[in-house]
Amino acid sequence: MRVETKKIPVDILQIGMFVSGTDRPWTETPFPIQGFYLNSLKQIDTLQQLCEFVWIHVRKSRHNPDDMGSFTHVAEIYGQEEDLSNGREVINIKIRTIQNPYPYKATASNSINKELKCARKAHKRIQDRIARVLRQMAGGGILRIDQLRIATHDLVDSVIRNPDAFAYLIHVDNHHQNLLNYSIRVATWAVLTGRHLDITRDALSDVAIAALLCKLGYTTMPKGLLITQGTPSPQVEELFKRSLSNGVKMLRSSKDINSRIVKIVSYHLERHDGSGYPRGSTGRQAPFLAQLVGLADYYENLISHDFRDKPYASTDAIRALYRQRNALFEGNLVNEFIQAIGLYPSGSIVRLNNNRTAIVVNQESNARLKPTVLVVNDNDRKWWQFYKTRIVHLNHPNSPDFITASLPALSPEETQKNSRLVKRTSSL
Repeated sequence: MRVETKKIPVDILQIGMFVSGTDRPWTETPFPIQGFYLNSLKQIDTLQQLCEFVWIHVRKSRHNPDDMGSFTHVAEIYGQEEDLSNGREVINIKIRTIQNPYPYKATASNSINKELKCARKAHKRIQDRIARVLRQMAGGGILRIDQLRIATHDLVDSVIRNPDAFAYLIHVDNHHQNLLNYSIRVATWAVLTGRHLDITRDALSDVAIAALLCKLGYTTMPKGLLITQGTPSPQVEELFKRSLSNGVKMLRSSKDINSRIVKIVSYHLERHDGSGYPRGSTGRQAPFLAQLVGLADYYENLISHDFRDKPYASTDAIRALYRQRNALFEGNLVNEFIQAIGLYPSGSIVRLNNNRTAIVVNQESNARLKPTVLVVNDNDRKWWQFYKTRIVHLNHPNSPDFITASLPALSPEETQKNSRLVKRTSSL
Protein backbone atom coordinates (compact mmCIF):
# COMPACT_ATOMS: atom_id res chain seq x y z
CA MET A 1 0.00 0.00 0.00
CA ARG A 2 1.44 3.34 -1.05
CA VAL A 3 2.42 5.75 1.78
CA GLU A 4 0.33 8.94 1.57
CA THR A 5 2.23 11.02 4.15
CA LYS A 6 5.85 11.14 5.27
CA LYS A 7 7.30 12.71 8.43
CA ILE A 8 10.42 14.79 7.71
CA PRO A 9 12.55 17.34 9.65
CA VAL A 10 11.88 20.99 8.79
CA ASP A 11 15.47 21.66 7.73
CA ILE A 12 15.03 19.62 4.53
CA LEU A 13 11.80 21.21 3.35
CA GLN A 14 11.62 22.28 -0.28
CA ILE A 15 9.39 24.62 -2.19
CA GLY A 16 6.63 22.60 -3.89
CA MET A 17 5.97 20.21 -1.02
CA PHE A 18 2.45 19.92 0.42
CA VAL A 19 2.41 20.19 4.24
CA SER A 20 -0.47 18.15 5.61
CA GLY A 21 0.43 18.25 9.32
CA THR A 22 2.80 19.78 11.88
CA ASP A 23 4.16 18.67 15.26
CA ARG A 24 2.15 21.39 17.00
CA PRO A 25 -1.56 22.37 16.85
CA TRP A 26 -2.59 24.23 13.69
CA THR A 27 -4.04 27.00 15.89
CA GLU A 28 -0.50 27.83 17.03
CA THR A 29 0.63 28.38 13.43
CA PRO A 30 -0.39 30.96 10.80
CA PHE A 31 -1.17 28.20 8.28
CA PRO A 32 -4.54 26.78 7.13
CA ILE A 33 -5.74 23.64 8.91
CA GLN A 34 -6.47 21.84 5.63
CA GLY A 35 -2.78 21.92 4.66
CA PHE A 36 -0.90 24.05 2.14
CA TYR A 37 1.78 24.10 -0.56
CA LEU A 38 5.19 25.59 0.24
CA ASN A 39 5.48 28.47 -2.23
CA SER A 40 8.17 30.68 -0.66
CA LEU A 41 11.28 30.61 1.51
CA LYS A 42 9.41 32.75 4.06
CA GLN A 43 6.98 29.88 4.72
CA ILE A 44 9.90 27.48 5.20
CA ASP A 45 11.59 29.89 7.63
CA THR A 46 8.36 30.19 9.64
CA LEU A 47 8.02 26.41 9.89
CA GLN A 48 11.65 26.09 10.98
CA GLN A 49 11.03 28.57 13.78
CA LEU A 50 7.83 26.86 14.98
CA CYS A 51 8.36 23.14 14.37
CA GLU A 52 10.90 20.35 14.36
CA PHE A 53 8.97 17.96 12.08
CA VAL A 54 6.12 18.20 9.59
CA TRP A 55 4.09 15.68 7.61
CA ILE A 56 4.31 15.90 3.82
CA HIS A 57 1.57 14.57 1.55
CA VAL A 58 3.65 12.54 -0.93
CA ARG A 59 1.10 12.35 -3.77
CA LYS A 60 0.19 16.04 -3.68
CA SER A 61 3.77 17.29 -3.38
CA ARG A 62 5.57 18.55 -6.47
CA HIS A 63 8.80 17.31 -4.82
CA ASN A 64 8.88 13.65 -3.81
CA PRO A 65 10.43 13.42 -0.31
CA ASP A 66 11.86 9.99 -1.21
CA ASP A 67 13.86 11.40 -4.13
CA MET A 68 15.53 14.40 -2.51
CA GLY A 69 19.01 12.88 -2.43
CA SER A 70 21.44 15.38 -0.93
CA PHE A 71 19.45 18.42 -2.06
CA THR A 72 17.76 20.68 0.45
CA HIS A 73 15.63 23.77 0.17
CA VAL A 74 18.92 25.71 0.05
CA ALA A 75 19.09 24.89 -3.65
CA GLU A 76 15.87 26.81 -4.17
CA ILE A 77 17.60 30.17 -3.59
CA TYR A 78 19.09 29.78 -7.06
CA GLY A 79 15.57 30.29 -8.41
CA GLN A 80 14.51 33.14 -6.11
CA GLU A 81 15.63 35.92 -8.44
CA GLU A 82 13.50 38.65 -6.84
CA ASP A 83 14.61 37.84 -3.29
CA LEU A 84 18.26 37.66 -4.35
CA SER A 85 18.21 40.90 -6.31
CA ASN A 86 16.53 42.77 -3.44
CA GLY A 87 19.07 41.39 -0.98
CA ARG A 88 21.94 42.29 -3.29
CA GLU A 89 20.66 45.87 -3.53
CA VAL A 90 20.75 46.11 0.27
CA ILE A 91 24.35 44.88 0.33
CA ASN A 92 25.38 47.15 -2.54
CA ILE A 93 24.22 50.17 -0.54
CA LYS A 94 26.38 49.07 2.40
CA ILE A 95 29.55 48.53 0.37
CA ARG A 96 29.21 51.15 -2.37
CA THR A 97 32.38 52.94 -1.21
CA ILE A 98 34.50 49.80 -1.80
CA GLN A 99 32.73 48.47 -4.88
CA ASN A 100 33.79 48.52 -8.53
CA PRO A 101 31.50 50.40 -10.92
CA TYR A 102 31.51 47.36 -13.22
CA PRO A 103 31.25 43.62 -12.37
CA TYR A 104 34.28 41.36 -12.57
CA LYS A 105 34.45 38.99 -15.50
CA ALA A 106 36.44 35.77 -15.68
CA THR A 107 39.17 35.93 -18.30
CA ALA A 108 38.05 33.68 -21.14
CA SER A 109 41.63 32.80 -22.09
CA ASN A 110 42.38 31.47 -18.60
CA SER A 111 41.10 27.91 -18.50
CA ILE A 112 41.08 25.96 -15.25
CA ASN A 113 44.27 24.14 -16.31
CA LYS A 114 46.18 27.35 -17.07
CA GLU A 115 44.97 29.16 -13.97
CA LEU A 116 45.82 26.20 -11.73
CA LYS A 117 49.50 26.73 -12.55
CA CYS A 118 49.25 30.40 -11.49
CA ALA A 119 47.20 29.49 -8.41
CA ARG A 120 49.72 26.84 -7.35
CA LYS A 121 52.57 29.35 -7.53
CA ALA A 122 50.55 31.92 -5.58
CA HIS A 123 49.66 29.29 -2.97
CA LYS A 124 53.35 28.39 -2.51
CA ARG A 125 54.40 32.06 -2.27
CA ILE A 126 51.75 32.74 0.39
CA GLN A 127 52.87 29.71 2.40
CA ASP A 128 56.53 30.75 2.22
CA ARG A 129 55.89 34.39 3.09
CA ILE A 130 53.60 33.66 6.06
CA ALA A 131 56.11 31.13 7.39
CA ARG A 132 58.87 33.75 7.05
CA VAL A 133 56.77 36.40 8.78
CA LEU A 134 55.97 34.07 11.68
CA ARG A 135 59.65 33.13 12.07
CA GLN A 136 60.59 36.81 12.25
CA MET A 137 57.94 37.41 14.90
CA ALA A 138 59.12 34.41 16.92
CA GLY A 139 62.60 35.91 16.88
CA GLY A 140 61.34 39.10 18.48
CA GLY A 141 60.73 41.02 15.28
CA ILE A 142 57.60 42.90 14.19
CA LEU A 143 54.91 41.84 11.79
CA ARG A 144 55.81 42.65 8.15
CA ILE A 145 52.49 43.26 6.40
CA ASP A 146 54.20 44.42 3.21
CA GLN A 147 55.53 40.91 2.59
CA LEU A 148 52.06 39.41 2.93
CA ARG A 149 50.45 42.00 0.68
CA ILE A 150 52.66 41.00 -2.26
CA ALA A 151 51.53 37.38 -1.93
CA THR A 152 47.85 38.23 -1.43
CA HIS A 153 47.88 40.25 -4.65
CA ASP A 154 48.64 36.95 -6.40
CA LEU A 155 45.70 35.26 -4.68
CA VAL A 156 43.31 38.12 -5.51
CA ASP A 157 44.43 38.29 -9.15
CA SER A 158 44.03 34.51 -9.55
CA VAL A 159 40.50 34.50 -8.08
CA ILE A 160 39.48 37.46 -10.26
CA ARG A 161 40.74 35.73 -13.41
CA ASN A 162 39.17 32.36 -12.63
CA PRO A 163 37.30 31.90 -9.32
CA ASP A 164 37.39 28.07 -9.57
CA ALA A 165 41.14 27.47 -9.72
CA PHE A 166 42.17 28.54 -6.22
CA ALA A 167 39.08 26.92 -4.68
CA TYR A 168 39.98 23.65 -6.41
CA LEU A 169 43.59 23.89 -5.28
CA ILE A 170 42.89 24.50 -1.59
CA HIS A 171 40.53 21.50 -1.52
CA VAL A 172 42.98 19.20 -3.26
CA ASP A 173 45.82 20.41 -1.01
CA ASN A 174 43.67 19.86 2.07
CA HIS A 175 46.04 17.12 3.21
CA HIS A 176 48.46 19.84 4.34
CA GLN A 177 46.62 20.18 7.65
CA ASN A 178 47.93 23.10 9.67
CA LEU A 179 46.95 26.57 10.81
CA LEU A 180 48.68 28.24 7.88
CA ASN A 181 46.74 26.32 5.24
CA TYR A 182 43.51 26.66 7.19
CA SER A 183 43.97 30.45 7.02
CA ILE A 184 44.69 30.30 3.29
CA ARG A 185 41.43 28.43 2.75
CA VAL A 186 39.50 31.02 4.79
CA ALA A 187 41.12 33.79 2.74
CA THR A 188 40.09 32.06 -0.49
CA TRP A 189 36.41 31.77 0.50
CA ALA A 190 36.38 35.40 1.62
CA VAL A 191 38.01 36.68 -1.58
CA LEU A 192 35.72 34.51 -3.73
CA THR A 193 32.69 36.11 -2.08
CA GLY A 194 34.24 39.57 -2.31
CA ARG A 195 34.82 39.06 -6.02
CA HIS A 196 31.19 37.97 -6.38
CA LEU A 197 30.19 41.25 -4.71
CA ASP A 198 32.53 43.24 -7.03
CA ILE A 199 34.61 44.62 -4.15
CA THR A 200 37.68 46.60 -5.29
CA ARG A 201 41.10 44.95 -5.52
CA ASP A 202 42.50 47.04 -2.65
CA ALA A 203 39.63 45.99 -0.37
CA LEU A 204 40.00 42.35 -1.48
CA SER A 205 43.70 42.53 -0.64
CA ASP A 206 42.88 43.76 2.87
CA VAL A 207 40.27 41.00 3.21
CA ALA A 208 42.84 38.39 2.17
CA ILE A 209 45.47 39.69 4.62
CA ALA A 210 42.95 39.86 7.48
CA ALA A 211 41.72 36.33 6.74
CA LEU A 212 45.29 35.03 6.69
CA LEU A 213 45.98 36.71 10.04
CA CYS A 214 42.63 36.18 11.79
CA LYS A 215 44.09 33.22 13.72
CA LEU A 216 47.41 34.96 14.42
CA GLY A 217 46.76 34.87 18.16
CA TYR A 218 46.78 31.07 18.06
CA THR A 219 50.56 31.24 17.67
CA THR A 220 50.80 32.49 21.27
CA MET A 221 49.18 29.29 22.56
CA PRO A 222 51.00 26.05 23.52
CA LYS A 223 52.10 24.19 20.39
CA GLY A 224 50.47 20.98 21.56
CA LEU A 225 47.02 22.53 21.25
CA LEU A 226 47.63 23.54 17.64
CA ILE A 227 49.02 20.17 16.59
CA THR A 228 46.00 18.29 17.94
CA GLN A 229 43.27 18.04 15.31
CA GLY A 230 39.58 17.43 15.74
CA THR A 231 36.87 19.06 17.82
CA PRO A 232 38.45 21.05 20.69
CA SER A 233 37.12 20.81 24.24
CA PRO A 234 35.06 23.77 25.55
CA GLN A 235 38.07 24.87 27.63
CA VAL A 236 40.41 24.85 24.63
CA GLU A 237 37.79 26.61 22.49
CA GLU A 238 37.63 29.36 25.10
CA LEU A 239 41.42 29.69 24.91
CA PHE A 240 41.15 30.00 21.12
CA LYS A 241 38.65 32.84 21.54
CA ARG A 242 40.76 34.69 24.09
CA SER A 243 43.80 34.43 21.85
CA LEU A 244 42.08 36.93 19.52
CA SER A 245 43.13 39.87 21.70
CA ASN A 246 46.77 38.70 21.52
CA GLY A 247 46.55 38.55 17.74
CA VAL A 248 45.09 42.06 17.53
CA LYS A 249 47.91 43.39 19.74
CA MET A 250 50.46 41.79 17.45
CA LEU A 251 48.77 43.36 14.43
CA ARG A 252 48.80 46.81 15.97
CA SER A 253 52.52 46.46 16.61
CA SER A 254 53.14 46.50 12.85
CA LYS A 255 53.89 49.93 11.44
CA ASP A 256 52.52 48.92 8.02
CA ILE A 257 49.11 47.78 9.22
CA ASN A 258 46.01 49.75 8.25
CA SER A 259 42.97 50.21 10.47
CA ARG A 260 40.69 48.24 8.13
CA ILE A 261 42.72 45.03 8.55
CA VAL A 262 42.81 45.46 12.34
CA LYS A 263 39.03 46.00 12.43
CA ILE A 264 38.33 42.95 10.27
CA VAL A 265 40.43 40.70 12.51
CA SER A 266 39.14 42.12 15.81
CA TYR A 267 35.47 41.84 14.75
CA HIS A 268 35.49 38.60 12.73
CA LEU A 269 34.17 36.51 15.67
CA GLU A 270 31.23 38.85 16.32
CA ARG A 271 27.81 37.57 15.29
CA HIS A 272 24.68 39.21 13.88
CA ASP A 273 22.54 38.32 16.94
CA GLY A 274 25.09 39.55 19.51
CA SER A 275 26.28 36.07 20.53
CA GLY A 276 29.81 36.67 19.21
CA TYR A 277 33.12 37.55 20.82
CA PRO A 278 34.62 39.72 22.33
CA ARG A 279 32.21 42.70 22.30
CA GLY A 280 28.88 40.99 21.65
CA SER A 281 28.29 43.39 18.74
CA THR A 282 24.99 43.08 16.89
CA GLY A 283 23.89 43.74 13.32
CA ARG A 284 25.73 46.59 11.65
CA GLN A 285 27.99 47.24 14.65
CA ALA A 286 30.43 44.78 13.10
CA PRO A 287 32.09 46.04 9.88
CA PHE A 288 30.79 44.34 6.74
CA LEU A 289 34.18 42.96 5.70
CA ALA A 290 34.64 41.49 9.20
CA GLN A 291 31.29 39.72 8.82
CA LEU A 292 32.49 38.39 5.46
CA VAL A 293 35.71 36.95 6.92
CA GLY A 294 33.79 35.58 9.92
CA LEU A 295 31.38 33.80 7.58
CA ALA A 296 34.25 32.31 5.55
CA ASP A 297 35.94 31.17 8.77
CA TYR A 298 32.70 29.59 10.04
CA TYR A 299 32.20 27.68 6.77
CA GLU A 300 35.79 26.41 6.66
CA ASN A 301 35.48 25.32 10.28
CA LEU A 302 32.48 23.17 9.31
CA ILE A 303 34.17 21.38 6.40
CA SER A 304 37.71 21.11 7.77
CA HIS A 305 39.41 18.33 9.72
CA ASP A 306 41.44 20.94 11.62
CA PHE A 307 38.76 21.74 14.19
CA ARG A 308 36.19 18.99 13.67
CA ASP A 309 36.26 15.22 14.22
CA LYS A 310 33.63 14.64 11.53
CA PRO A 311 33.67 17.49 8.99
CA TYR A 312 30.57 18.31 7.00
CA ALA A 313 30.11 17.66 3.30
CA SER A 314 29.73 20.92 1.35
CA THR A 315 25.94 20.66 1.01
CA ASP A 316 25.53 19.86 4.72
CA ALA A 317 27.73 22.84 5.62
CA ILE A 318 25.68 25.11 3.38
CA ARG A 319 22.48 23.79 4.95
CA ALA A 320 23.87 24.50 8.45
CA LEU A 321 24.96 27.96 7.32
CA TYR A 322 21.58 28.64 5.75
CA ARG A 323 19.88 27.91 9.08
CA GLN A 324 21.96 30.71 10.64
CA ARG A 325 20.59 33.45 8.37
CA ASN A 326 19.70 36.51 10.46
CA ALA A 327 20.95 34.65 13.54
CA LEU A 328 24.74 34.24 13.48
CA PHE A 329 25.03 36.05 10.12
CA GLU A 330 23.04 38.56 8.12
CA GLY A 331 20.65 36.71 5.81
CA ASN A 332 21.53 38.62 2.63
CA LEU A 333 25.25 37.99 3.17
CA VAL A 334 24.65 34.26 3.66
CA ASN A 335 22.68 34.13 0.39
CA GLU A 336 25.49 35.91 -1.47
CA PHE A 337 28.11 33.60 0.06
CA ILE A 338 26.17 30.56 -1.17
CA GLN A 339 25.81 32.16 -4.59
CA ALA A 340 29.56 32.83 -4.70
CA ILE A 341 30.86 29.36 -3.78
CA GLY A 342 27.91 27.18 -4.87
CA LEU A 343 26.51 24.04 -3.28
CA TYR A 344 29.42 22.10 -4.78
CA PRO A 345 32.51 24.34 -4.55
CA SER A 346 35.39 23.53 -6.88
CA GLY A 347 37.56 20.88 -5.29
CA SER A 348 34.76 19.33 -3.22
CA ILE A 349 34.12 15.58 -3.41
CA VAL A 350 30.81 14.25 -4.73
CA ARG A 351 29.24 10.87 -5.43
CA LEU A 352 27.79 10.29 -8.90
CA ASN A 353 25.24 7.74 -10.03
CA ASN A 354 26.59 4.17 -10.22
CA ASN A 355 28.48 4.88 -6.98
CA ARG A 356 31.35 6.73 -8.64
CA THR A 357 33.46 9.31 -6.81
CA ALA A 358 34.41 12.62 -8.45
CA ILE A 359 35.96 15.98 -7.64
CA VAL A 360 34.28 19.19 -8.78
CA VAL A 361 36.59 20.99 -11.21
CA ASN A 362 34.56 23.89 -12.53
CA GLN A 363 31.15 25.53 -12.14
CA GLU A 364 29.14 27.32 -14.80
CA SER A 365 27.28 30.38 -13.52
CA ASN A 366 24.09 29.30 -15.27
CA ALA A 367 24.19 25.68 -14.00
CA ARG A 368 25.67 25.66 -10.50
CA LEU A 369 23.98 22.37 -9.61
CA LYS A 370 25.54 20.59 -12.61
CA PRO A 371 29.28 21.33 -12.46
CA THR A 372 32.16 19.82 -14.41
CA VAL A 373 33.77 16.98 -12.44
CA LEU A 374 36.84 14.77 -12.56
CA VAL A 375 35.96 11.10 -11.97
CA VAL A 376 38.54 9.57 -9.64
CA ASN A 377 36.90 6.28 -8.67
CA ASP A 378 34.91 4.34 -11.25
CA ASN A 379 34.32 0.62 -10.76
CA ASP A 380 32.97 0.26 -14.31
CA ARG A 381 36.20 1.28 -16.03
CA LYS A 382 38.54 -1.24 -17.60
CA TRP A 383 42.04 -1.57 -16.22
CA TRP A 384 43.62 0.11 -19.27
CA GLN A 385 41.38 3.17 -18.79
CA PHE A 386 42.53 4.09 -15.29
CA TYR A 387 45.40 6.28 -16.37
CA LYS A 388 43.22 8.40 -18.65
CA THR A 389 41.79 11.51 -17.05
CA ARG A 390 38.01 11.45 -17.26
CA ILE A 391 36.28 14.83 -17.18
CA VAL A 392 32.46 14.77 -17.11
CA HIS A 393 30.35 17.82 -17.97
CA LEU A 394 27.17 17.23 -15.98
CA ASN A 395 25.56 20.22 -17.67
CA HIS A 396 25.77 18.62 -21.11
CA PRO A 397 22.23 18.07 -22.48
CA ASN A 398 22.91 14.41 -23.25
CA SER A 399 24.83 13.60 -20.08
CA PRO A 400 23.40 10.58 -18.22
CA ASP A 401 25.49 11.45 -15.15
CA PHE A 402 24.30 13.32 -12.09
CA ILE A 403 25.31 14.00 -8.48
CA THR A 404 23.65 11.85 -5.83
CA ALA A 405 25.51 13.11 -2.73
CA SER A 406 28.16 15.49 -1.48
CA LEU A 407 30.98 13.89 0.54
CA PRO A 408 33.24 15.26 3.32
CA ALA A 409 36.89 16.03 2.62
CA LEU A 410 39.35 13.17 3.05
CA SER A 411 40.95 12.88 6.48
CA PRO A 412 44.78 13.06 6.72
CA GLU A 413 44.83 9.27 7.14
CA GLU A 414 42.59 8.73 4.11
CA THR A 415 44.69 11.16 2.10
CA GLN A 416 47.85 9.28 2.98
CA LYS A 417 46.18 6.03 1.94
CA ASN A 418 45.09 7.63 -1.35
CA SER A 419 48.31 9.54 -2.03
CA ARG A 420 48.36 8.50 -5.71
CA LEU A 421 44.84 9.88 -6.13
CA VAL A 422 45.78 13.21 -4.50
CA LYS A 423 48.87 13.51 -6.68
CA ARG A 424 46.79 12.78 -9.78
CA THR A 425 44.10 15.35 -9.00
CA SER A 426 46.60 18.07 -8.11
CA SER A 427 48.25 17.68 -11.52
CA LEU A 428 44.97 18.10 -13.43
